[in-house]
Amino acid sequence: MFNKILSIFVLSFTIVFAQDFTGIRIYINPGHGGHDPANDRYIPETGFWESEGNLAKGLYLRDILNSMGATTQMSRTTNNDSDDLGLSEISAAANNFDADYFQSIHSNATGVSTKRNTTLILFRGYTSSPVFPEAKVMANLLATEIYTAHRTTGKSVYGDWTFYPDWGTQGLGVLRNLTMPGTLSEGSFHDYIPESWRLKSEGYLKHEAWAFVKAFIDYFELDELPYGEVAGILRDPFALVDYYYLSGTNDANKPLNLVKATLLPDNKIYEGDSYNNGFYLLDSIAPGIYDIVLEAEDYYPDTVSVTISAGETTFLDKYLTSKPNYSAPEIVEFLPEQTENVELGTEISFEFTIRMNTSSVENAFTISPNVKGTFNWELNDKLLTFTPDEYLSPETDYQITIANTAKSYYNVTIANNEVYSFSTRPSLKLISSYPQQNSVDVSADVKIKLKFNAAVDFYSLSGRISIEDLEGNTIALQVNPDEADYENGWVIFEPQTTFLNNKSYQVKLGSGISDTEGTILSPDTTITFRIEGINSTEGSLVLDFEDDSIWEQPDFSGSTQGIDADATAFTFVSDKKVDGSLSGKLEYVFINEDEGVCRIYCSSEPALTSNSQSFGIWVYGDFSNNKLEYWFRDDSETNIPLEAGVLDYTGWKFISVDVSGYTNLKFHSLVIVQKSEGEKNGWLYFDNALTDAQITGVKESEILPSQFELKQNYPNPFNPATKIIYTLPNISKKYNVTVKIYDVLGRQVEILFNGEQSAGTYNLNFDGSSLSSGIYYYTINAGDFISTKKMILLK
Repeated sequence: MFNKILSIFVLSFTIVFAQDFTGIRIYINPGHGGHDPANDRYIPETGFWESEGNLAKGLYLRDILNSMGATTQMSRTTNNDSDDLGLSEISAAANNFDADYFQSIHSNATGVSTKRNTTLILFRGYTSSPVFPEAKVMANLLATEIYTAHRTTGKSVYGDWTFYPDWGTQGLGVLRNLTMPGTLSEGSFHDYIPESWRLKSEGYLKHEAWAFVKAFIDYFELDELPYGEVAGILRDPFALVDYYYLSGTNDANKPLNLVKATLLPDNKIYEGDSYNNGFYLLDSIAPGIYDIVLEAEDYYPDTVSVTISAGETTFLDKYLTSKPNYSAPEIVEFLPEQTENVELGTEISFEFTIRMNTSSVENAFTISPNVKGTFNWELNDKLLTFTPDEYLSPETDYQITIANTAKSYYNVTIANNEVYSFSTRPSLKLISSYPQQNSVDVSADVKIKLKFNAAVDFYSLSGRISIEDLEGNTIALQVNPDEADYENGWVIFEPQTTFLNNKSYQVKLGSGISDTEGTILSPDTTITFRIEGINSTEGSLVLDFEDDSIWEQPDFSGSTQGIDADATAFTFVSDKKVDGSLSGKLEYVFINEDEGVCRIYCSSEPALTSNSQSFGIWVYGDFSNNKLEYWFRDDSETNIPLEAGVLDYTGWKFISVDVSGYTNLKFHSLVIVQKSEGEKNGWLYFDNALTDAQITGVKESEILPSQFELKQNYPNPFNPATKIIYTLPNISKKYNVTVKIYDVLGRQVEILFNGEQSAGTYNLNFDGSSLSSGIYYYTINAGDFISTKKMILLK
């Protein structure tokens, strides 16, 4: 989030003048963490996350206090969900640390458009009766120091029981169980937009850390700081912001970007960021009179004399005068970068080399086909963003022109008409699925995975996805929201009951399913597939996946690489299994585009049976298209990796490898190898590893039907081919069978079969390539059985 700035602790000052915090223990709690919407706060107008601001303040405070001899501990030093401890855990850690003081760091928000910017400090107890009287003392000191440093519009101090009267004496969870005095600071309001931009400045955050240090110095009655700092905001006197600002402040004028402040003669430098705050801070300055040079790109520098006092901030705000630039402006960047498959919600932006006359550029802007929208200017009127009022149309070529009537701020026009083109992505389409159309030997435990070309609107799925057998019976569905990834176009579901072996089913997608940008899936889509007939496997058991103690988590310092350690784990679960009570579940996330390796090591390294010909494991696939490998060792401890195939399916399948060319092998690892065409994340289950397994089962051809039946063709409608299935019961040795096709006028189109057949189930293929679209009928005559059904050919 933050630009790195040059903010120097002058070590010689630290050594000679540092306040002696030796023996003082301070626990620092940067509030929130991990960009978790349920436990963090985000300002979309500025891109500010409270967790990031709190952490930066805490890290600066820790470093300053440590440099002065304090002993500190922090509840977190990174910004991940995994280290965002619970409130009771934080207070317990502070108690175990035996802290002298506890400080929780926050910024404030109202949750609505904020029109205030004050400082609030809370302590445990009633305002008039604190649990720790010292905490109220510190709260008042801290409120004054932060109010002074941030120049907020007010300050207040409360006991949390008074501030939250509905909570009774529960109060703030992070203060509730402390055995030492502590405070929670809300330094300023991060949803007041000018302040939100300032809180993106590392210098501004560090300045708040100095306010904490000064309050601690007074609280612990230490000597005053022997040095001071100078801080301020550089602005344009004529440019105004386009967001709300508080009257009586200077927040109406645009802060400058990429500011620079140089302290002379020390040549101490601060370089600012591009976050629309104009803030600078030069700290750890010995008292005295200095010159400070204030600069910003495209503005004249200004040199000002400044007096630094010990223990205080000298504020020096300045309006800088812009430099005239009479060269012709040029466009240095146009977005979107790609020219094809542009998202429908994209914004269009131009960055110019020179500050522009905004109205002249907006008048020179055209887009064809015409789109209504709004203009927004940033980077001191050098960056123009056009935001369409509505989504762009799919599969449309757009042309954007900036005519040569566009002028710079200094009244110089661009040299030529600038023309840019791009095309938007197609409407919502199904780009892959498992099972695929007409798949056979699909696992009875299959999980349906549909991949669309855009983010899917979850609510549009209701009533538009179904599974049926070929007789039209609907199969109830269940969805696991943790597995579906609608934002990336994945829709994942499964039947509430296991599919039947040797039976065909259809996934039906109704038109009206839409993406989040409003485009509709059309026409209706049907995916027909057939369940396998496998019943069981028999072989010598090597591993039963019931003992989690022999399996280790991925070793991120070894063979495993390119994996998100926080999101990857191997656990044992009972929700999916082939045999026994448990199976091993691997959830993994790759962090690069390819070549990631996730290895799960089995410490028992079981030996295969002597002279084994094959080794296999029941694997519940994830349709990730990544590669599965089994790793072995031989007598010489040489690693032998064997490819087990591509994970291009879901459901349970027995995946085996040929080991006939090896002797005395020991199995030791399951390995997933990331492929460039594979998914970055997935979840797999493993059960029962066997050698020399024999797959036994019953195929449909072995099951003799008990009655005549002519089934509905599938797919239907079809183009150009379809399957016709019928059954002949075991009540006669032979039947004279004819299967014929007729058009809607009763004319015979084709004889598909004419001859003798015994009892069983039969599949006939009908190819309608030579026929016109329309309704056709197919009829079977077998003994005394006659049946006719309708089918539709759509071209």
